[in-house]
Amino acid sequence: MRVLLLYMAAATGHRQAAEAIRQALKEFYPEVEIKSENLFRHGNSLVRRLLKDLYNTVIKVTPWFWNFIWDSKEIYWLTYGLTNLLYRLNYLKLYKKVFLPFKPQVVICTHSVACALSSVIKRVKKENYLLAAVPTDFCIHPYWFYENVDIYFLPHKELKEKLVGEGIDLKKIRITGIPTSLNFSKSHNSKELKKKWELKEGLFTILLMGGGQGVGSLREIVFSLDSSNLPLQLLVVTGANRRLRKELEGIRTKISLPLKLFGYTRQVDELMEVSDLLISKPGGLTTAEALVKELPLGIVDSLAGQERRNKQLLLRKEIAFELNSREAIIRLINNLKDNSFDLESWRKRARKLACPRAAEKIAQTVMESLDKNRHQQGLVKRE
Repeated sequence: MRVLLLYMAAATGHRQAAEAIRQALKEFYPEVEIKSENLFRHGNSLVRRLLKDLYNTVIKVTPWFWNFIWDSKEIYWLTYGLTNLLYRLNYLKLYKKVFLPFKPQVVICTHSVACALSSVIKRVKKENYLLAAVPTDFCIHPYWFYENVDIYFLPHKELKEKLVGEGIDLKKIRITGIPTSLNFSKSHNSKELKKKWELKEGLFTILLMGGGQGVGSLREIVFSLDSSNLPLQLLVVTGANRRLRKELEGIRTKISLPLKLFGYTRQVDELMEVSDLLISKPGGLTTAEALVKELPLGIVDSLAGQERRNKQLLLRKEIAFELNSREAIIRLINNLKDNSFDLESWRKRARKLACPRAAEKIAQTVMESLDKNRHQQGLVKRE
């Protein structure tokens, strides 16, 4: 059996989700041949650069505009012809370089563009692979909806009604959660991990993250925490943002708080295990990982579009805390430190949205669906 995993860009939650599914497939179905592909590697480099620059400019300069167009049905239908033309013009290279030589029986997409191109290939080339869509945020936009998708793996049950309203067959919908690495559901010895990372036992530990790209006001937050004079130690993950890491390296001598820096790391599960609070953007994967680890989440720097929608859901369910000022950050830390915050009640709420076995469920459902389809096709041929 051959499974193709498609994601977009290297240092993103889309890739982490694809990696989590790959890990689950390898763990429970070792006989399966798996190929993971970054969609950016098979697109026009100039177009790719322009789109990336355009996206970064819009969310920074006019975030209100991105909020408006992100899940707007009107914009979707106004641009329907153009987007479909672009997909038709760009699918061929992906088909020739990846699909044709690998001949996948299953295609799993963790990005909507990958889903769109796979749908086009399935229709135009009359391919018969099982196409699965795995949104990696707690919300979903119209660019995920394609008739050739066989299964939608959704992060929570509230989205089911939205998909049915868009004409998606209920039989195609599964509620699994956002896939996180199997490492996040494994228990660790916190004391041993603190020794490994050279952390002080008994000192309140804050993990600061800015997503795979290390965006946001992490530098300012570090200075704010340092000026609070609270007994803290900081773990800061800068992701692929080398400039930010260099800046933080330069301020180490200017602050009194113990500070450990990490770039793009695959050991976030261990860092979350030893932390008492996560302060981060509300990216889908980061949030899903924190929920599995039952780590309180303070939200800062939410980007326009999907992250704003994630934030709205988390705040409505009283799972996350919006930290829009230095005072809000200090207040939350004090509440957690002096036990005035009901942590057990928070954990009960978090468990309702946490899905530690999401990747395993996706792998299992895909394999069962493939077996069922092959069996049905076999019966048809015999008849």
